[in-house]
Amino acid sequence: MAGRKSASFFDIYADEYDLMTNAAAREAPHDREVRALIERFQPERVLDAGCATGLTAYLFARQGIATVGLDRSRAMIRIARQKYEHLGLPLEFRVGWFERIPQRLHRRFDLVVCLANSISGVGTRARLRDALRGFYRALKPGSYLVIQMLNFAAVREGELIPIKATVNGGIIYERFVERQRQRFFVYVTRLDTRQKPPKLEAFRHDFDNFTEREMVQSLRRQGFEAIERYGDLRLTRPFTRSSRDVVLVCHTRRS
Repeated sequence: MAGRKSASFFDIYADEYDLMTNAAAREAPHDREVRALIERFQPERVLDAGCATGLTAYLFARQGIATVGLDRSRAMIRIARQKYEHLGLPLEFRVGWFERIPQRLHRRFDLVVCLANSISGVGTRARLRDALRGFYRALKPGSYLVIQMLNFAAVREGELIPIKATVNGGIIYERFVERQRQRFFVYVTRLDTRQKPPKLEAFRHDFDNFTEREMVQSLRRQGFEAIERYGDLRLTRPFTRSSRDVVLVCHTRRS
């Protein structure tokens, strides 16, 4: 068994990310979520912050919306470009950090989305502040930010929760999440049964997770207004304490 504390599964096995997350099966339901966001916000330009291998950005661009996918993982961006940039869509991918969004992207977007708990990738509360400030600067006046994240309150202290198990081409992936005080731990195992003997690898990723209340307070401090809370990305269910996810919708001032 090979254990890695600091190495990132998402960099080492970026080319397997879609297999682990079962992207092919997720595409249709996620497309319905993206269409719901388009119908609600009617964006012309979208920033997908934390785009990974590019599925969300692709689904926006497929509807004719100019989209930029941003991710700190060069390996993920490389895969996203290989998958989608040859399709002739209004779509580009950039390596970058939420907390250091370049000035050339300021005031360019009608909608910023940061989905699938990507916001936790900033790691600390200080970086969260910088990331939200960056999102604000990236948006035009009166435009919208949508953040989806794991609901802190729905995970009990010390509880180990299975996220998903996936089997693809003889490789078995398992993911779990655990909360310890203000920290979340995501565990990923990869068992390659094609090898003799099978090769087992384990990865751990830890980060500060932010409560719904903390996020709302941070958003307000950065100037976001009219914050709404939902329990699903199609924005049809109100957020409750027991919701697995919290989806926050807010907008910038109009002037």
